[in-house]
Amino acid sequence: MARPSVIPGIKVRLEEYLDQREAEYLAQADFGCKPTLPLTPDGKVNVRALASAIELTVNQEKYLYERKELTDLINCIAEGQGVLPIGARTNPTAADNAIKERLIRQSKTAREASQAAVEAISAQQELLDRIRALSNELEAAKSETDRLRARLQAVESGVWITVQ
Repeated sequence: MARPSVIPGIKVRLEEYLDQREAEYLAQADFGCKPTLPLTPDGKVNVRALASAIELTVNQEKYLYERKELTDLINCIAEGQGVLPIGARTNPTAADNAIKERLIRQSKTAREASQAAVEAISAQQELLDRIRALSNELEAAKSETDRLRARLQAVESGVWITVQ
């Protein structure tokens, strides 16, 4: 037999909690009403704190994100209190902009370093080619020198005869 769903029980506890928070919010003076829902530093509903307040287990906490009927209850109260709903994206802050700028600079630096590496490898290859060519020239010059020394030695020893 299938286990009974825990959603109805969670929904009842959530509705009671949200009703209490809404009553507290409405009881505040018209000016300076502060949200009574738990908030994250960036002004969104703090779902973990809310789950803790209604005594959900860690495994049950996910239902507040996943189940539309629960999420809609929370978001309805949140919007009424001027709080960003679950899953809302906030506007980029100065810190976000600073991070983006730093990433752009790092990307540019990485591109420049990559280009410099390609140029260095190309220059290195040119130098290696030049070294090979000079090595070949040196070997040819050594061979020529050895041949000329042998001729000179033959002339000095009188073996070299020139026919005219």
